[in-house]
Amino acid sequence: MNLIERRVVLIGLIIYVVLGVGAWFLLYQPRIRARQKTVAEIRDLQKQLDETKARIAQMPKLRQRKEQLEAEISGIWARVVPRSQMLSLFRDLAREAEAKRVHFLEITPPGLDTLLQEEGPSAQVRPVPFMVTVQGRYLDIGRFVEGLGDYPYFVRVPDFDFNAREDIRPEVEAKLLVNIYASSLAGRGDL
Repeated sequence: MNLIERRVVLIGLIIYVVLGVGAWFLLYQPRIRARQKTVAEIRDLQKQLDETKARIAQMPKLRQRKEQLEAEISGIWARVVPRSQMLSLFRDLAREAEAKRVHFLEITPPGLDTLLQEEGPSAQVRPVPFMVTVQGRYLDIGRFVEGLGDYPYFVRVPDFDFNAREDIRPEVEAKLLVNIYASSLAGRGDL
């Protein structure tokens, strides 16, 4: 073979190699990328499937928790005073206070604007403040206020003021700010 034939054969081989490498990049690389993309999608879908299976496995626990929360919510709403029963609540409080040797002297209702406020979706329960003047021994008043935590309705005493007067000793007079948590929604069953 002479030199020209060798060069032609060598150039032909180089062209075949270059065409082979080019064909590999043009034809085979997109398949490799598509396969890698498919493998990544399969991995993501498998991960989503595992997460979904984990959520499905938690469903009985979530249902139980939902039922527990609904029971707690209904328990809380059972302790909210319907607005129509606020006055009878004070009669019951006065009877309970008498049983603990605390006498109700005066009940000052809140202003008309507070009483006329309606509950809505954003504020379904409102504290209705009453100023109550009671008379009794200091410890008896303290036990009465402490016992309000176990009362069937939400009744809180955020502020109080004691006045020791000479004419009623050994008893004291106390002004209690009594918040009754009431709702017009509680009595109608619109909860």
